[in-house]
Amino acid sequence: MSSTTGKRTKTRNLLHKQLSDRMLEEIRNGKFPLGSKLPSQAELVAKYEVSVNTIRQSLLSLEKRGIIRKEQGKGSFVSLQANQSRGKKALRNVGLVFERTYHPEDVQAESQFLLAISDVCREQCIRLVVVETEFDSHLGGEKLIESFDGMPLDGVCLYLHEADGAAERISSLQNEFGAAVVVFPGTTNLPMPMDCIDVELCQGVSHMMKYLLALGHRRIGYVGPFVTECLAGDQQLTSGRIQTYLKAMKDAGINVDRSIAIETPVSSEPSPANYEKILDIVRGDNPVTAIFAANDWMARNLLHCFWKAGVKVPDDVSLVGFDDLPYARELVPSLTTVAFPFEQIAKTSIQLLKHRIYGERQSLKKVTLAAELKIRESVIVSKDD
Repeated sequence: MSSTTGKRTKTRNLLHKQLSDRMLEEIRNGKFPLGSKLPSQAELVAKYEVSVNTIRQSLLSLEKRGIIRKEQGKGSFVSLQANQSRGKKALRNVGLVFERTYHPEDVQAESQFLLAISDVCREQCIRLVVVETEFDSHLGGEKLIESFDGMPLDGVCLYLHEADGAAERISSLQNEFGAAVVVFPGTTNLPMPMDCIDVELCQGVSHMMKYLLALGHRRIGYVGPFVTECLAGDQQLTSGRIQTYLKAMKDAGINVDRSIAIETPVSSEPSPANYEKILDIVRGDNPVTAIFAANDWMARNLLHCFWKAGVKVPDDVSLVGFDDLPYARELVPSLTTVAFPFEQIAKTSIQLLKHRIYGERQSLKKVTLAAELKIRESVIVSKDD
């Protein structure tokens, strides 16, 4: 290589380094806010009066340093981590994102998880930034990033409700955060592009059903959503509470009478007509001896309905729920239910984030936690046993 060629190469390398340093300085001075989209390459060429090659090299250098991230087909964005020190990383600031929900049972479950992870973060001197966001599955994960409003975070934890398009919604966070974990209770077979925590929902329901059957209950009713689809054999519904209920009954050699499975829409209190149906299967000629309510919120509604109608729990009918929300222990009688391990989920979330940020693991990790049966006063031995 001639000395002239060498000088040109050195000059080009020096130029793109100077430009990337200048752009970094402008980012840290707020000219390009955290999370914002950078101008196009053509606009950057005009702004800095350099070649497109120099722009590309500068952007590549900034991307490798974690200052910007690229979204295919959308451009380059300033990373929320752009102002982080390049020294040894630590988990100091964690973002917690809830998908906005209007379902009362989901809101109550979120509150329990928030309390649990707040306690863990407080014990470990970690600042927790909580965001609730509503986004369409077609908009992509960058909408989640915008929700942080430029706050610098070391890691992020997402608590999701909807399975449809979940992986696509959060894919952008894979590049934005070196440490990210998604909590998706009860969706054990759903592939995720980041570390994932779920709960063995079906196993918890199975334990609860075995408990009822062991106490001699054979006429076990169900109150909750998706009854019609499941009884019609909908193959897309494979891991829910009613599916496990139906399987447990079938395994015990019991044919489920359609009349004892009462459908209620998601997050809706039973209508007056449905309440009448529920009272009918408790008081009829061949009454149920136990009812599985799809969640504690529904079980509380049923308990109130039975109290107004003079039906005693558990003397006239045993009642079980799911979630183990705080009021389940305070109801009269206290509710037998299946517990989501909120404290364990919170501790595992922070542990996974730490492993990731300290570089202790490269491959994605999936942790499946067990749901636990909580036996209380709302269930007794069947009088038909």
